[in-house]
Amino acid sequence: MTPRLTTCGTFSVLGVASRIGRGSESPELFSGIWKTFESRRQEIECVATQKVYLGVSFPADEERVTEYLAGMRVAPDTPAPEGLEVRQVSGGEYAVFECPLDAIGATYQHVFTVWLPNASVQFDAGRAPFEEYPEKTPEQPVRLHIPVQPHPAGGGRAA
Repeated sequence: MTPRLTTCGTFSVLGVASRIGRGSESPELFSGIWKTFESRRQEIECVATQKVYLGVSFPADEERVTEYLAGMRVAPDTPAPEGLEVRQVSGGEYAVFECPLDAIGATYQHVFTVWLPNASVQFDAGRAPFEEYPEKTPEQPVRLHIPVQPHPAGGGRAA
């Protein structure tokens, strides 16, 4: 499983936010978050700049907690309706992995336990990883964007 490296600019996402304790992630948990998103999808979609859905895992101020935002890209100055949030995703270099919808968890596991320890880059914990769900999910693959940066002092590992 070899990623494609890409650079993207900073962008804004409007959606529903949930705090998740690390280790409590499950398909049922994320299914519930996306059901909440679906109940607000029309009001998000009408201001979205693209027809793709994003799941963004922001680092939280609490250790072992992630703030997951299920939403869509919007203009930076878009106001957030009551109960929704607009958050900025920092640009930079990302390793992009494609996988089927039902393999997201296994793909993340592979990225962090197999690929990253041997990669020529390292995870950039200061930026949010995100999933990009195309309009025709599940027929099209989900893209996992993992923020990366060069290893200090050049690294020396193989990609």
